[in-house]
Order: sequence, then structure tokens, then C-alpha cells
Amino acid sequence: MSTDLVKATYLATRPDRDPEVLAENIAREQSLELTRSLIPDSVADRLLGHILSVSERDTQHWELEIGYPAELVSGQVGQLLHLLYGNISYYPHIRLVDLELPDTLLASLAGPIAGIPGIRAWTGVEERALLMTVLKPRGSDPADLARLAGRFAGAGGDIVKDDQNLVESDLDTFRNRISLCAQAIERAADKTGRKALYLPHVAGSGRHLNRQLDHVARLGLGGVVMCPWVMGLETAAAAAAEHGLMWLAHPAVAGVFTESNTRGIAMPVLLGKLVRIAGADISIFPGSGGRISSHHLHDEAATCKALTAALGALRPSLPCTGGGKTLEQAPQTAHRYGPNCAVLVGGDLIGRGPELEAAVRETIARMFSTDGDVSPA
Repeated sequence: MSTDLVKATYLATRPDRDPEVLAENIAREQSLELTRSLIPDSVADRLLGHILSVSERDTQHWELEIGYPAELVSGQVGQLLHLLYGNISYYPHIRLVDLELPDTLLASLAGPIAGIPGIRAWTGVEERALLMTVLKPRGSDPADLARLAGRFAGAGGDIVKDDQNLVESDLDTFRNRISLCAQAIERAADKTGRKALYLPHVAGSGRHLNRQLDHVARLGLGGVVMCPWVMGLETAAAAAAEHGLMWLAHPAVAGVFTESNTRGIAMPVLLGKLVRIAGADISIFPGSGGRISSHHLHDEAATCKALTAALGALRPSLPCTGGGKTLEQAPQTAHRYGPNCAVLVGGDLIGRGPELEAAVRETIARMFSTDGDVSPA
């Protein structure tokens, strides 16, 4: 039996069978997908998942901890996701709530290429939470998007990302738009002496995706935005690594995993540990108080910790809470979670019109935090 185990904890709500039997079914289904009598002993000894513990949380809920041999991951983050929640995504009322990886597996993972240290080095911000904005809406004149990027950067803003809806099927249109935005940020840097990090959104697959990434790299930009739950976690991870770019993991579609109380994958696992393992340098997740909010409010602090706490030798990823926050909420959020986070403000900032620069400067001045710890909301 393997001693290098991926340890997954599932929450079973009102289990439809004896919890011990359910745990055994999950262990077998996710690892080898055969009844025990059909699995050769030599294979079972090496690769069969097994029960580590079964405990009753309350009358409605049971915790099931399963150990999977790390060999089953095959060195692929996509396969790790499949191992943890593939076939049992069809089981009723089973939710993945925690994940622990063995040191041997963590040692084989590169994780973020820059993470929080690299982002701070790029932006020159060392002591506070970072302020991020988003370029939108789709259909805007590229010159208008570039103007917004330059104004935000010129006022001291830290990170500019494309909206995930900014998608072009024509490569020349993509190149023109992001080149204009990059130039506007460069001009702002010439005036301020510090450079905002600009992250264009890349989408699609195959040659089209690679050509977008090639252009981003040729422009000397630091990274990109990708939607791993749309394009595939493995695809996003491999694409960024191949081009040596940082990447921001956008949570589009992730809500189908995170928002149920009884199914799916808890936000600290999905948008915390898994995206960090996949190498995302920044992970956006919806926090409280915005247009889009998770109703698992306690998961916000836990997701921050999953992205920043010690995890083998992996660099910490930058947690970014968004979902329609306002500039007024940014300092409060920064003070709540400390300096190792970012706050995304989009529509509220765009709506400031001629007052945008003054509003950005005032917000950043209020974002300095003396508390470096991530504490519960």
C-alpha cells in the first residue's frame, strides 16, 4: 500500500447508504472504478484508494476522509481534479471540503512562477494590499479601454485586467487592443516611475491561444487572464508555463462547483489550493458585499489562507476578492485580510468619470494595513 497519499475530505449530507459503505464506494470509484473482486491484488495494493476515517459531524452530516495513492495524479493538475471529484460528481450530496497533498507530490509541482513576491516586484508595492481594476465593456473602442487603463495606472493603480468577456476571434484585433492598453500603461509609468501590471484576457485553444500568448510575451507584459473552468485547468496551467507568463485565474463557471451546500467543491479547495497547485499567480473569488457574492461567507478567509499559507515550496498566490465591489469597500477589505490580497473594483471605478484619478488616490491611501494576518470576516 502506498504511503504517499492524496488525502481528500468529503462531506456527505444525509447519506443514502451506510457512511462506511459510502466511503468505500467513493474510494474505489475514484481510484480504480471497479468492484473489488475484479481488481487484481497487485493493482489494489498499489493504486486502490482507501478509507482513512469516517466520522459523524451531526445528525445530518458525515465526514469521509479518503486516501488516494499519489501515483494516480500522473503529474497532471487536470488528473488531480478528476481523481478528487470525477465520477462522484454524480453522487447525491457529496461535497469535497478539504485536500492535503503529500510532500513528494508538492515537490514535483512548480506552482506560480512569480506569485505574491513577483507581483510586488513588478508593481513596486511592498507594504499594502493591491488595487485592481477591469477593462470593460466588450464593444468599447479600444482607445477608450486604453485611456481607462492609463488613467488608473497614472493615478497609482496596481493591476489592470481585461474583462473575461473581452474575446476576439481575429488575432489582429486582439493585438491592436492590448497593444494600445500596454502603451497607455507604459506612458503612465514614465510619469509615475512605477508600472502597473497589465493582464490581457486570452481565450480559446490550440494555435489561436498560443498566438495570443506569444504576442503578450513579445510585448513584455507580465501575464494574462484565463478562465480555467471554461478552457480546462490543465490547458491554462500548461499554456502559461510554456510561455513563462504569470496568470490570473478567473472564476467564471466555478459557481456550479462552489455554491451548493451539499455538492461540488468548497471554494478554499477549488479557487484556493487547486488553482495555486496549477500555477495561478492570482486567484479571483467572489467575496461578500458585491454584485456577485458567495453565500459561503466563511470561505473567503479560508480561501485567502489556502492561497498564501505554506504549501511545500510553492510560492503564495495573490488572493483577489471581487464580484462588484466599490472603492469605498476596498480599504475595509484590505484591512480585514491584510496586505497580501488584492481588491478588484470595476464598474464603480469606471463610473467615477472625471473624478476617477482622485478616487483611486484616496482609496489607495486608505488601503495601508498594519495587520499582515488573514483573519475571519
